[in-house]
Order: sequence, then C-alpha cells, then structure tokens
Amino acid sequence: MNISEVFGHGVGEHSDAAWADRKSKFCRFRGGPCNKSSKSDPIGICSVSDGVNAASLCPTRFLEDGRIFRDAARLAFGINSSYAVFPEIRILQVPDAKKPGEFKKIGKVDFILGKVEGGVVSDFCAVEVQAAYFSGLETRSLLRHFMERQNFGALDTFRRPDFRSSAQKRLIPQLQLKVPVFRRWGKKFFVVVDSQFFNSLPEFRTTSQANSELTWLVYPLKRDLEIYRMDDVLTTFTEWADVETSLREGRAPDPAEIISELQLKFAPKGKASVRVFQC
Repeated sequence: MNISEVFGHGVGEHSDAAWADRKSKFCRFRGGPCNKSSKSDPIGICSVSDGVNAASLCPTRFLEDGRIFRDAARLAFGINSSYAVFPEIRILQVPDAKKPGEFKKIGKVDFILGKVEGGVVSDFCAVEVQAAYFSGLETRSLLRHFMERQNFGALDTFRRPDFRSSAQKRLIPQLQLKVPVFRRWGKKFFVVVDSQFFNSLPEFRTTSQANSELTWLVYPLKRDLEIYRMDDVLTTFTEWADVETSLREGRAPDPAEIISELQLKFAPKGKASVRVFQC
C-alpha cells in the first residue's frame, strides 16, 4: 500500500487549503498542530492505501467530523442524547513505589464519553482507537521530498501496514487491561478501527447489542477522487471472552506435534545431534 494522506489531505489534493495545512503542519482531524511522533517535527502521514481503501497509520485520523463519538454515544446512550468527550482518562490505581502509602493512576482510556442530563454527567462509556503500525523503510525523507516538491515523483512510497503487530503488541494488551473493568461496571466499551485492520483480525463470534461487552466500530476509509473519507460505520457486537480467545497469538499444537519436532531436531537422519545431559 502506498502513502495516501499527508497532513490530513490526499496526496493528489493540491488545493490552496490543502497546502496551507501542510505547510503549517496543521491536522484538520484534531483541529490543531499535528503531533504524530513529535510536536516540533511531526510525521504528518495519516494513511496508506491500495488506491481504493486506506488504512490509518494515526489514531487521530479517526477524529474526522467527530463521527466516532456520535456513533458510540447513540449506541451507548440512545439517539438524541447529549454527551461530552473526555480524552485520556486513567481508570486504575496501583501503589506508587516512589511514594509509600500513596497511589498512582494507570490504564489510560483514549476517550470516555459522558452522558449529560440536566447539566449533570449521569452515565459513561469508553472509546479506544487503534491505528496500524507499518513495516518498511523510514518515512521522513519521503515526507521532506513531498513537502519540497509537492509530489513523490518516482520515489517508492510503498509501506505495509503491520496489522498483526498492531493487534498483538498494542491493542490486545490494552484491551486485557481495560475491558474487564468496564465489563465489571456494566458499561459499554467501543473499539474504533478501519476496515482494513478489522478484516485482518481472526474471526470471532458475535452477539446481540444488548449483550455486547466490546463493540467494534469499523470505518472504511474510501477514496473519493483525490480525497479519502470515513464511510458509514460497520458495527460488530462481541463478548470479551470470545474476542480474547480469538486474538490469542496462534493455535497451541497437540503435545505429540512438539515431541515429533523435538525428535527431528534431536536425531536428524537417525543420528543424535543434540547433547544429552544427566540430572
């Protein structure tokens, strides 16, 4: 997949507004300066694409028009509910090793939505956002070339989204820490991903909206001429145990398979090649 968006605009978009945002390193999705990787020298590459559908490389990409918050709030609180968005709320306490007798907070949730009734917060739910890492060469030189010449020319812009590492090394540990808490509280937990990311995940069983402990909000990032837009949300309702089981790393083989593999390594061609010890 090739780089498809730079500082919030498709690489083929050359309007005055698009280049004004790029030159000022402005992120239209967050409504402020881009801070991807660095505040002073951000890597403003938002997504990569196969030419039709994009995969987000930055979680801020999903903030387009506040769609994810409206969609989550409607499911959690009901249509026409009022809500507020609270970013980066920590939900767990652990003893502070540096301050005996005191606690510090961990387990930061990307966003908590609070239902507001009569000026009072009466309910809440969690929204976690996950973009993909990528494999391949660095991107800063490509970004500099694009900003200076307003195109990539003949440069190789191919980058492979590493969905597997993004899920196993980042998303799953975060969900294991946070989802059980919201499950215990009886509060809704939403995970926002793009359709490319979601389609790379193993299949897991679905459930009804009422029984959902982890709800996936899946957004296709579709190309419209030179612009990429978030398409209508695809919602999948799941129970946490099913997701945790499906997303575990790999399938455990039968013990007999391990014995066979060890035997092949121990005596290839009938002759022992591994040292044997006595205990």
